[in-house]
Parts: sequence; C-alpha cells; structure tokens
Amino acid sequence: MKQDTSDLPKLAAPARRALTSAGITNLKDLTKVSEDELMQLHGMGKNALGTLRDVLKAKGLSFRESKKSSSGKMDKTIRTYLNDIRSEDGELQNKAYHALMEKTEKPVDWAYKAWDELVEGLTHKDNHVRSISSQLLANLGKSDPKGRMFKDFDKLLNVTKDEKFVTARHCLQSIWKVGLGGKNQQIMVVKGLEKRYQECVKEKNGSLIRYDILVGLKNLYEATTSSEIKEKALELIELEEDEKYKKKYLSVWKKL
Repeated sequence: MKQDTSDLPKLAAPARRALTSAGITNLKDLTKVSEDELMQLHGMGKNALGTLRDVLKAKGLSFRESKKSSSGKMDKTIRTYLNDIRSEDGELQNKAYHALMEKTEKPVDWAYKAWDELVEGLTHKDNHVRSISSQLLANLGKSDPKGRMFKDFDKLLNVTKDEKFVTARHCLQSIWKVGLGGKNQQIMVVKGLEKRYQECVKEKNGSLIRYDILVGLKNLYEATTSSEIKEKALELIELEEDEKYKKKYLSVWKKL
C-alpha cells in the first residue's frame, strides 16, 4: 500500500527518497528526528531542510532537539575563538575569525550560545569586531531553527551602513547567507537588500554597494534556484539610470 505523504511539502526527488528511506511519511514523523539526523540522510540538502522547517513552524511544530543542542555545552575551543574575536591581538583575532567562519559554513548546534554576544558585537566600538560579528551571524542563519534572525535581521542589515566602509562591505557580502535558513528567510533577505539598493543611490559608494547586493542575490539564487530572486535582481538593475553601471550589473547575471 502506498504510504500517506499528503501533509509533506513538495521536495526534490532526492530529498523525497531520503525521507522515504528513513520511514518519514508525514509531518508528525519529522518531529521525532533532529535536523542533524536529517542532514545525514543521502539526498537531503539545505534547501529541502529549510522547506521542512518552514512547514513545521507554520503548523506550530518543530524538529526534535538534537542531543548535542540539549546538552547546553559548547566546545572549549569554540568558546576560546569567540573570546578572541574581541582580542586586541590582531593575530589572535584573525585566527579566531577564520576558524569560526570555517566551522559555521555548515549548521552548528552552538549557535544560540553565541548569538547574543554576536548581536552585541554589531555595535562594538572596534570595527573589526563589528565586521567579524556580522559575518558570523550571517553564517549562523542556517543554524537558527527558532527563527531568532527575524528579530535581529535589521540590526545586521544596519551594519551595511557602517561608518567604516570596509566593515559595511564585509557585512554586505555575507548577509545573503541568512537566506539559507529557509524560504521565509530568503524573502526577508531579498526585501532587505532591495531596500538598501534603492536607498544607497545617493551614498558615496552607492554603485559599489549596488554591485555587491546583486552579487549577493546571485549567490542566494544559485544556492536556492528560486526564480523570484532572479526576477527581483533583474528588476533592480532596471532602476539604474547610468547605462555604464547597468551594463556592469547585468554582467553579474549574464551567465544565468
């Protein structure tokens, strides 16, 4: 007899096969497994996981908390790196930055142990701390099953207006990664970048900001293949009145 999957969302074939192989046929089954366990399944990817997370959240449900998350412990090495972000020793700070960026390329179970201090770091007096905090927080967007980014995204977006343009640009080049957390996060990122694209036209580095925004949207499109993102990017390009810059912006998307 065919298994009942009527309340599961539409997913790509590899993800559907992964769920079937694990005996997951409905949303209730999903509440019995953790995100970490799902990501171990062959064929299950970040996009499918984000879709499942969004559907569960809409129903007032969630994945089972992983054993690692429920332990409430953080690896001592991670804790040291987080402390070193604020070090006055540039070498230590840089080492911590690269190590944490690498570790957060994939979902981690310690995101909420670092979340508040990273949000606080967005307004730190040291622009290096602001830069690192913004990039790490963007990376943690994929490790946010509770949706805390919906509350803090505007604070992150505000760093793209930082008084130090290099800091603003580092944030701007990373913020698209928040969209890897799920469909609703994608929508939030696109709306935020659309707003920045329109308002930056009179800023000193407006053309460079617009270019970075379009590159970020392209990165998000390639990661999600969401046609709405491409349509929005092309729509934004049409707002550019300078033909030289419009040509440059279109070059970002010419291969797609």
